[in-house]
Amino acid sequence: PAEGLGWYHGAISRTDAETLLRLCKEASYLVRNSETSKNDFSLSLKSSQGFMHMKLSRTQENKYVLGQHSPPFDSVPEIIHHYASRKLPIKGAEHMSLLYPVAIRTL
Repeated sequence: PAEGLGWYHGAISRTDAETLLRLCKEASYLVRNSETSKNDFSLSLKSSQGFMHMKLSRTQENKYVLGQHSPPFDSVPEIIHHYASRKLPIKGAEHMSLLYPVAIRTL
């Protein structure tokens, strides 16, 4: 569902995500496939403390949630759009929003 969106990087590793984010400013983010569970995604974010990787999990109702305190959303782009203008419900990133999508580099 996230194919074709600039900030969706597919099956890159946590390390690769950090390499991409290292050159970016705080509140830059990208979404990638979760390395640990096939049906989930990970949101990788650059914060003032370093890098954060948060799971975007699919619920039994086929909705998506970010972390443990997020309301359910119909899609990953909806979550991204929602938290672009609101603070994240994640410990350590409560002061942050998703401000700068890291675009995939197409060769």
